[in-house]
Amino acid sequence: MQETNFMKLQRILSENSGFITRKQVDEAGIPSWFLTDFVRRNSLQKIDKGFYADQDWMRDEFLVFQYKYPKFIFSCQSALFLHGLTDVLPELLEVTGPKNYRPFRPNNRVLIHTDSNDEIYQLGIVETETNLGNSVKVYDIEKMVCDFVKMSNRVDSEIFGKALRAYAKFKKKNTRMLMEYAQKMGIEQKMNYFMQVLLNED
Repeated sequence: MQETNFMKLQRILSENSGFITRKQVDEAGIPSWFLTDFVRRNSLQKIDKGFYADQDWMRDEFLVFQYKYPKFIFSCQSALFLHGLTDVLPELLEVTGPKNYRPFRPNNRVLIHTDSNDEIYQLGIVETETNLGNSVKVYDIEKMVCDFVKMSNRVDSEIFGKALRAYAKFKKKNTRMLMEYAQKMGIEQKMNYFMQVLLNED
């Protein structure tokens, strides 16, 4: 039996474990009015513009934020948490965007960084799962460490030390890639210094 539009919508909702977005509907080639009717029939709640979910869907701030602002990549403290290198949920969402990407006014919920170099902004972007099992874009662990080192004079010393020690203990770390990133970002000497300090702590 051929899959109808409503069946497609139901499948998307099921595969997402309870949410559906206008973007996914457009990508599936389904007319928008089908989504409007589907939302009404299934009593879905509006989480944000173009984002709907079951009544019992557990809101995932990482997922909803990145849906609204797709050019922002989770970085630094948010990346540390998303990669499982700390179990402390950061008070702020920390993200990096391309040059001049400021889709909203600064607020006390989000810490925004921007990178004027598009190659560096796109360096090390990967996908990982949030603590609620949804896929989001985040910088890989090596890029995260490089960002911490690059901004070391602006990062809380306790958080900075925690990030570097977490990386040192990380079994799947790739120090060759770390230094490649550092070289591209112009912080190779700075990275060497901090890595030497870390290695000599014991």
